[in-house]
Amino acid sequence: MDTTYISLRNVLITLSLGVVFLSSPSAYAQKKKPQILEVGGKVRLDEGRFDGATIEVLNTDNNKIEKKINVTTAGKFDFELPYQYNYQLFFRKSGFYPKMLIVTTVIPEKVLERDPYFPPIQFVVTLFKVVPEIDPAFSKKPVGKIFYSAKVDNFDSESYFNDMQIRQEIDDEKTKLADKSYQKKLDLAKTLEEAEKLAEAIAVYQQAADLKPNDNFVKDKIKLLGEQIKLKEEQAKQNEEFKQLMAEGEEKVASKAFQEALNIYNKALKLQPDAQHPKEMLNKIKAAIAAQRQAAEEAAKQKALAEARQKQFEQVVSKGDSLFAVKSYPDATTAFNQALQLQPVAKHPQEMLNKIKAAIAAQRQAAEEAAKQKALAEARQKQFEQVVSKGDSLFAVKSYPDATTAFNQALQLQPVAKHPQEMLNKIKAAIAAQRQAAEEAAKQKALAEARQKQAEAKVEQRRFSSAIAKGDSLFGLKQYNSSIAAFNEALQLQPGATYPATMLEKIKHALAEKEQAAKEKQLAEQAQNRSTYQEQKDTASFHYIGVVEDLYLNNIKKADAAYAESMWTVARFFYYEAQKYKPSEKYPQKQVDLCDKAIESELLAKREKQYQDFISKADASLKTAEFTLAKFYYHQALKIKGGEDYPKRQLVEVKKAVQQKHASEEETQFRSFVKKADEAFGQKDISVARFYYKKALALKPDESYPKTQLNRLDSL
Repeated sequence: MDTTYISLRNVLITLSLGVVFLSSPSAYAQKKKPQILEVGGKVRLDEGRFDGATIEVLNTDNNKIEKKINVTTAGKFDFELPYQYNYQLFFRKSGFYPKMLIVTTVIPEKVLERDPYFPPIQFVVTLFKVVPEIDPAFSKKPVGKIFYSAKVDNFDSESYFNDMQIRQEIDDEKTKLADKSYQKKLDLAKTLEEAEKLAEAIAVYQQAADLKPNDNFVKDKIKLLGEQIKLKEEQAKQNEEFKQLMAEGEEKVASKAFQEALNIYNKALKLQPDAQHPKEMLNKIKAAIAAQRQAAEEAAKQKALAEARQKQFEQVVSKGDSLFAVKSYPDATTAFNQALQLQPVAKHPQEMLNKIKAAIAAQRQAAEEAAKQKALAEARQKQFEQVVSKGDSLFAVKSYPDATTAFNQALQLQPVAKHPQEMLNKIKAAIAAQRQAAEEAAKQKALAEARQKQAEAKVEQRRFSSAIAKGDSLFGLKQYNSSIAAFNEALQLQPGATYPATMLEKIKHALAEKEQAAKEKQLAEQAQNRSTYQEQKDTASFHYIGVVEDLYLNNIKKADAAYAESMWTVARFFYYEAQKYKPSEKYPQKQVDLCDKAIESELLAKREKQYQDFISKADASLKTAEFTLAKFYYHQALKIKGGEDYPKRQLVEVKKAVQQKHASEEETQFRSFVKKADEAFGQKDISVARFYYKKALALKPDESYPKTQLNRLDSL
């Protein structure tokens, strides 16, 4: 709601542009300018800094830009407009919607002849950040108008639309954009669903669900499509298994492994009972098995006749082999000679007679070499035990370099010995522990010294700040002697501080001004014989100045008290209020700046704490292998301090850890497949063995073992 407050020409102009400031009567009296309207105020942003904000003054009478004002970093502005013109003020900042305000300084000539002076007008303009997708047409319309009103004999205002309406329009447009985006997601997901791209459709439905989390339709869709994907995967898996069984069955038939082929085709029929090909193959296999059985019976008959003839020969050869196996070479020689009498062209008996001759010669040579090697081994073992004993003794007295040399010598004598290697590992661990303990002790010592210095500095700074606050407060109350004592105390605590010295110099000037004021008062008393009118005027002026001084000092007192208690926002408010009564005083503005710095320092400290908290949580999550959580907290830390290297380095470590975890899981799965394949191979379950060897090979295509085993299966 727009409201106008009237108090002669001390006017409070309220616009929907923002907060409004009342012009100070004393300031107005001091700055009267004929034919000029003073305009001032502040630009406020709904987010961000004021850097780069400008004001363009367009004279609509001649359609020319007369001024371009750069807004200060604090957002403040002030300028002057001559009377009898029409203007449009454009408030701009890159990335924000502009605002346009109409100001007309046209005033009736009779009014100017009566009194051409008007107080300054002040107001705050709020600029809103641009949302790229929203039509900016609303920002091209004027938000209000300032004009001379004969009704109040001053400048008045009217508002066309306010900040709440602007914010509501932006929010409404954002909602519409979100609804459009949601519908687009649904349309795209439906298209993907119709194209049987179910996984992609689920991803897009999930994006829609993120826009409207409470929409059960999208949730049900995601669930339904997930079930459809699972059903298709199971069907595809069954079809692939059926296809593989068909291929294995054909391989078995081709290799005449009819019984195995029979089992395979029966398994295939369980998967697809209506399939004709497995039934046809089962009939062919049964016929083949019958023919195979008949051929086997004939072969067995012929084999029995041959075996009768072969049996005597094999008995003699078997006897010779057994005697050769137990190294009874003379009796084995007799047996193989008998076999040669039975079958003179047989190779095995002759080969075995040659082996017996070679074995007798090798036996003699081996006995000689064994005696030699035994002597060497005993000497090496004795030297090994001596070196290990020396290393153990040196380790016990923590002589780690010499112990390392001894254990390395032991490994040269027996490279596969466990004890020397275990002791070398213990030495490395002990050296590392020593180094870590020394580093930790140095670190703790440095931390303790730093804490002590920090505590002492805090105590001294607290005393210094207290003395400064006390001096400022006493100075504000014009208790100059007490204020001098407080600032001298501050200089004793921090001799190089400039502020106490500056304030002591200011007190000297204040005392001099006080002395001058006393002299002027004496001269005033001597001039009491002046006219009654002048005396009344002087008395009224003195009374007014006294009231302003009391209001000023009262606000300064409250501000100094709040400042001493570190209540920065409260102190800032009262310093600002005091400045209204005495705008020329530097002390309130200086204290406002100090409060701003203190507030900024607290905000920086808070951000640093948040950053450290995120880093601590991320480090803890990384130690417990909670990689997703660690990644989240490192990213949160980077949002606060984007230039820090540590979170970036840790994110690289998280990525490496995840890759190592995946590699380990892949290795575990590979070994599991190989184990299952080997077990099936040992049980002669060829199809199962081939299945798992292929699974293992799919994980590691370059591994030779699964390939070798598959080749062995193919050769069976």
